[in-house]
Amino acid sequence: MIRPDRIKSEIFGGVGWRQTTLSGYPVIASPNTNASSGLYFQDGTSFVTIQNIYDCQQDSKISDPNFNTYLTKLQESCILEVCQKINNKESDFIQSTNLYPYEKSFSNTIEHSEKFVGFQIDRKKQINILGKINWIELTFDSVATFNIYLYNSNLPKTAIKTVSVTTVANESVIVSLNDWEIADNETFKGGTFYWGYFENDLNGAKAIKKDYELADLQVSTKCHYVTPISMDHSGLIIDITTVEEKSETYGLNFCIDTYNDYTELFIRNKNILFQAIQYQMAERVLNLVRTSIRSNVIERLNKDNINFIDFELYGNKEAGIVGITGKLNRVIDDIRKMFFYKSLISRRTLH
Repeated sequence: MIRPDRIKSEIFGGVGWRQTTLSGYPVIASPNTNASSGLYFQDGTSFVTIQNIYDCQQDSKISDPNFNTYLTKLQESCILEVCQKINNKESDFIQSTNLYPYEKSFSNTIEHSEKFVGFQIDRKKQINILGKINWIELTFDSVATFNIYLYNSNLPKTAIKTVSVTTVANESVIVSLNDWEIADNETFKGGTFYWGYFENDLNGAKAIKKDYELADLQVSTKCHYVTPISMDHSGLIIDITTVEEKSETYGLNFCIDTYNDYTELFIRNKNILFQAIQYQMAERVLNLVRTSIRSNVIERLNKDNINFIDFELYGNKEAGIVGITGKLNRVIDDIRKMFFYKSLISRRTLH
């Protein structure tokens, strides 16, 4: 899998648009003109022009700002499609784990120690793995409203996620989360993750112990080391040098879903993708032109022009000429072999 928001924002601008020299067409604004690789979309094929895109998109009265937005979305779509084509044969899902699934007695509680308490999550130093915390479970002896925080050790002064929760006395409460990801992003790389709460925020509520039969038995995960911990803090700043492993989970439990995630792989090696993105745009624009229903375009597209567009797209197999689609497929296949190399089965004889 890939994370589309990061893929689009981090790879955008590798290939860009040249300004058109024709009058009557919009001025292309930055960042659409950015081309860090030195590649420009117009060089993919002669049909990839600002004029053709402007004349073939559906809104005949589109404003200049909206046209620039259209170009932005078009490039983002091409970037995403290239990455999806590269990893479309790779498996995504690895595991879904409820860390502490066994029943609790709801009898005994944990005394406060004025610490930050919760879990330490170490990703076993695997970069191409995404963990998602989809829900957390709270088990306390009384009603309390407080915040749950997610930290990365490289940003100890600021939580990367915060959610307000409310407990129910002597019952478990499930809180669904949408975007709590255990993975690198644009603000930090590596490090260890910590999530939990500050005991000073409980206002007298106490966490219930997991001390009944198998209640404290943790289900292991394939890609993460998960450990209950406590640590000192100063305000909302955690002190990772004081982390202590604990046997108690402080009234907390959670589910972590694990996936193969190639987002960072693509971002770190984005220079390899730019040629494919240029060809993907060329294929997209050629299909836009040949399928346009705008009357001004239909008048220009005679049979000879349609045949030439098809030739640009598909080439001529008998003559050994490769079109844009063939070039794109070749580049995608080459990148896939680089990123996801699979060794051939070898046969040997024993002597």
